[in-house]
Amino acid sequence: MAVLRTENLQKSFGTQLLFSEVSFEIQPNEHVGLIGVNGSGKSTLFSILLGEKKPDSGRVSIASGAKVSYVEQQPKLRADTNLYNFTLEAFTDLLAIEQKLNALSARMEQEEQLDRLIAQQDALLNAFDRQGGNTFRARTRSALIGLGFTEEELHRSVLEFSGGQISKAMLARAILTDADILLLDEPTNNLDVIAIRWLEDYLKQFRGAVLVISHDRAFLDGTVTRILELTHQSIRSAQGNFTRYMELKMTERELAQKRYFRQQKEIKRIEGIIDQQRRWNQERNYITIASKQKQIDRIRAEMVAPETDEKSVVFRFPEPKPTGNEVIVLKDLKKSYGNKPVFDHLNLLVQKGQCVCLIGENGCGKSTLLKILTGETEPTGGLYKLGAGVKLGYYAQHTRDLDESKTVLEELYDAFPMFLPNQLRGYLGMFLFAGDDIHKQIATLSGGERARIQLLKLVLSGANVLLLDEPTNHLDIASAEVLEHAIEQFTGTVIIVSHDRYLVGRLADRVIVLTPNGFLEQTDEKENMFDRIRPAQKERPAAQKDLSDNLYVKRKEARNALQNAKAAVRRLEADLERIDGEREKLQEAMNEAAQASEFEKVNTICEKLTALGERENGLYEQLELAEQKLNTVLTEGIE
Repeated sequence: MAVLRTENLQKSFGTQLLFSEVSFEIQPNEHVGLIGVNGSGKSTLFSILLGEKKPDSGRVSIASGAKVSYVEQQPKLRADTNLYNFTLEAFTDLLAIEQKLNALSARMEQEEQLDRLIAQQDALLNAFDRQGGNTFRARTRSALIGLGFTEEELHRSVLEFSGGQISKAMLARAILTDADILLLDEPTNNLDVIAIRWLEDYLKQFRGAVLVISHDRAFLDGTVTRILELTHQSIRSAQGNFTRYMELKMTERELAQKRYFRQQKEIKRIEGIIDQQRRWNQERNYITIASKQKQIDRIRAEMVAPETDEKSVVFRFPEPKPTGNEVIVLKDLKKSYGNKPVFDHLNLLVQKGQCVCLIGENGCGKSTLLKILTGETEPTGGLYKLGAGVKLGYYAQHTRDLDESKTVLEELYDAFPMFLPNQLRGYLGMFLFAGDDIHKQIATLSGGERARIQLLKLVLSGANVLLLDEPTNHLDIASAEVLEHAIEQFTGTVIIVSHDRYLVGRLADRVIVLTPNGFLEQTDEKENMFDRIRPAQKERPAAQKDLSDNLYVKRKEARNALQNAKAAVRRLEADLERIDGEREKLQEAMNEAAQASEFEKVNTICEKLTALGERENGLYEQLELAEQKLNTVLTEGIE
């Protein structure tokens, strides 16, 4: 029985339809990834599941007694709340009972008639004990210590912690609730590599249901068994992790494109027959024309245009001006805040054209190092040097350098007054700001929209050395892949702070870990802190000898079924190509006979063409069935 179910959900904002007919089920223990481009409605769907927003139509059903826990992307933080109390908010019911018990104790000291108050106190104490009231504070402390926080940090204001540390505290709150359903909204956005791996391991052992919004492709590959995609205002679903889902999606799209092309080709062929029949202008020809027109109408009614990708950013970095071979040099660089050291003994040489990926635990100073290179902050000791001809372009992890009071167009025009407004409108269109979007105030923009403005400013800057601090954090998967491709084509130098394992695995020439005592460069000979290989690309371990014969037989049968299905499709496509060749020869012969007024021969050839068309229709039907079978085999997989 499903623990969570949606039925025909629809949601609009004004005249803009966000999604409709969204129906899916999540079973107990099932881990599901939710993907889609920015603005497709993923967070809105979460709000509907949580009851914070109402759908225009449709309904959400959650199994009776099931407890839902939500880890939001941007929690509301208060300066007067320390880390320990922030995490304790997981136990709202127990905290409320505590308040009632304290209020009762105060009243009991003042009132003489205690029987009624004692009865209330007894009932509250039983409920408190039943819900774990005697242990919840100790469990909270243990969870935070287990996640790497120190005893001293528990009493610091939540505003003093990094985004990654707050994310860990949010995860601790979700874990402590003993939820049956976990809803996670971009949980890896601010986590370092160690924390991401901890979360992956936790989810693998978590026995409840999980629905996670994420653009972290490696994380999805390692944690989910099904993908839901909000696309084209509806939802689609497939078994498997992210990589498997994309393989299936590409295969289905390729088959749909082939089918659509064949249908167009068949309509054109039948229209040619109709034209020929009209030229002969006999009664039986008009009967044939009517029959063929019905055939065209039937094909058109069945035609479905292949699905296209939703709009994504389109850009590349301009060709950069050359720099010297030594682009960045660090010598014994040191940074401290008061008596608190951040890092020491940083020595590094970055050469022209390299892509260096910088990783490390949250709080180790990665962003601080980039700010030193840009001159935004000063080192405590040591020195750094930028090479000849270097022009830095900086993409900050946070968008605080954007002026909240300006519109999108004003932000761009003030930064780049050398461009005409129409030029800037064109660039904004490439980054999905069209129409009235360019007049939106920065303060009203989403995280993804702000990220796109930062990227555009980086492109227009003409930099030949890019410093990128978590550039994929607020980008959807399609936009992240466009960015990766643009960096691949960029001939300048790039330093990236990122925990996106797909990005690092695709782009990095060097992977360097920042530690408090210097850099540790990753090599194939050393044990890597950062896994540079995508999970989907790793070689699978050899099958164990003690696997059951039944499993071996099933896999062999599945592989054979896949090979047979592919062979059937290839064979039928080859037969259809041969029919095309036969038709061309017959049409040439018929044209020659018509010119020679050999009408009997024309009629004979026409009958052959009709028979050939019937044979072709039969092959198309067989091909349709063969492609459906291939789709089924691909969907079921061979594991």
